[in-house]
Amino acid sequence: MTPHASGAGALVSIIVPVYNAVEYLGPCVRSILRQTYADLELILVDDGSSDGSGELCDRLASEDSRITVIHQANGGIAAAQNAGLDAANGALVTFCDNDDLMAPRMLERLVGLIDDTGADMSCCRWRNIGASQGESELAKLDDKSFGRHIVIDDPAAAYQTVFSLALRKIFGVELRYFSEANWGKLYRAELFEGVRFPEGHYAQDVAVAMTLYARMSAVASCEDALYFWLQRGDSVSHRQRSAAYFSDIVRAHLRSFDNAREMGILPARAYAGIAAVKYERRNVATEADRRRHASDRAEVSRRLKDLGIWKRLLCRVIFLERMLEVKVYNVTVHRRR
Repeated sequence: MTPHASGAGALVSIIVPVYNAVEYLGPCVRSILRQTYADLELILVDDGSSDGSGELCDRLASEDSRITVIHQANGGIAAAQNAGLDAANGALVTFCDNDDLMAPRMLERLVGLIDDTGADMSCCRWRNIGASQGESELAKLDDKSFGRHIVIDDPAAAYQTVFSLALRKIFGVELRYFSEANWGKLYRAELFEGVRFPEGHYAQDVAVAMTLYARMSAVASCEDALYFWLQRGDSVSHRQRSAAYFSDIVRAHLRSFDNAREMGILPARAYAGIAAVKYERRNVATEADRRRHASDRAEVSRRLKDLGIWKRLLCRVIFLERMLEVKVYNVTVHRRR
């Protein structure tokens, strides 16, 4: 990574891991190339696709010089993200899933926030919509004015403690909420110096989230919904239900848990994440699964014991409230098409 100078006019590197997305990649790429902020490079990382996505990447690159294509053997999303980071030239970096969409003024807004506030990262809101609604919804945002924003000077604490929707509404702290997901965010490239996603694992974003947020002195968060997260029933998060999948979630959140404790932060989000150990148990199918689950369960128990009764109780209350929200989410958003 050899970043250009940051500030107004800085080059933005947009990394899109691509795997068997030939049906959705075209609209995704078009939404990026239509950005009102033109100083960008689009890095498409074809992660061993077998459905013609690689050929589509090459065709798209032949039509726009801002596109770079990397072809590699299938290694998973973390390997694709890392390849993109290694190739990025921008002073600013963002990510986009290969079946999602970016509103036309998303980069304009996020670059402007970093330039105006000096923040290390800027982020916007997002919308969950059915795949069939994507481009029609984008068209509604062309002339919409930007909303308010805040600057968060304790990003790691905000990440860990502000994630329950009901509590965000009650206390009026919606703009302090952001997740570990890499989309919908614009990072200063130097944040990733020496940091790469763990390859061959799920929850790769969780595994590095606290490392990144601990490096930040400020995050600019705006209320504008500029990223469109399209819901599809065949996405990885919908398909994977193996013990290994849940073990990766647990272990990534254990790392987050430890980082939070070291920083003196209540590990509320990590507490919710390590609760996936119960789903790991339900999906044990082999002796290797059983041994891995026993190890994960022991590690979770040790962390909870060390946390102490009152902090554990507070995390539990937030967790139960969040689980109720998830149940509602699963019967509404995940059913969209």
